[in-house]
Amino acid sequence: MILNKKIKSDIKKHALKEKPKECCGLVFESNGSLNIQACSNTSEIPEKHFSISPRDYLKATQKGSIKAVYHSHLSNNDRFSPNDILHSRAHQLPFLLYCHGKDSFSTFHPQKNKTFLYDRIFKIGESDCYTFVKEYYSNLGIKLAGYNNLGNDWHKKNPNLIQDLFSLNKNDPNLPISELSPKSEFKKHDVLVFEFIKGAGANHVAVYLGNNQIMHHPRNKYLCIESLSNIYKNKIITIYRHDKFS
Repeated sequence: MILNKKIKSDIKKHALKEKPKECCGLVFESNGSLNIQACSNTSEIPEKHFSISPRDYLKATQKGSIKAVYHSHLSNNDRFSPNDILHSRAHQLPFLLYCHGKDSFSTFHPQKNKTFLYDRIFKIGESDCYTFVKEYYSNLGIKLAGYNNLGNDWHKKNPNLIQDLFSLNKNDPNLPISELSPKSEFKKHDVLVFEFIKGAGANHVAVYLGNNQIMHHPRNKYLCIESLSNIYKNKIITIYRHDKFS
């Protein structure tokens, strides 16, 4: 068990010391004992994000075997960000989180947590699949236009709504977006467009996160990260890619 009483105590002490910045560090094992390597937060916005320097990582590897990455949140948010999850999966290391607001710990394990849910329920025009894509790209510094203002039966009123939304952005000279074949090789940040009922046209979108993972907001469900199964792959009809990620 990585998050034992000692490790919790050490991480909390580090988090309190670094406040109002997010703390960050590594848990390593040496001679059967777990310890932490407190690292400097080199993020440009350390109050909201964290970044561990290669030098600190090297120091920890010289002391023992890296078992986990940890950081803190200053608010009541005790959930891991999509970026945390991506890095956890990419490095195949558990991520540990200390939440100041709730005085609590959370763990994300890349082998055990196959699907990760967020507490945002589906609502057309406010928290739906396209709204999520806009939000995701906004975090990358890319502003997409348009939204669903047709209500829950939008597909009956305009079955081409998703294509129209992406055409709106594709025709913006400030948004170099390419439309690709569904058989194209996926790249991180691609927008995948699905047709779940053959002949009915596009009715869902997701963002490809890499490592065969997608993030999307299914109808009447929660925003989630999950594996891109063959069932999903066979429903893809278009891929949109910003030229920045080509």
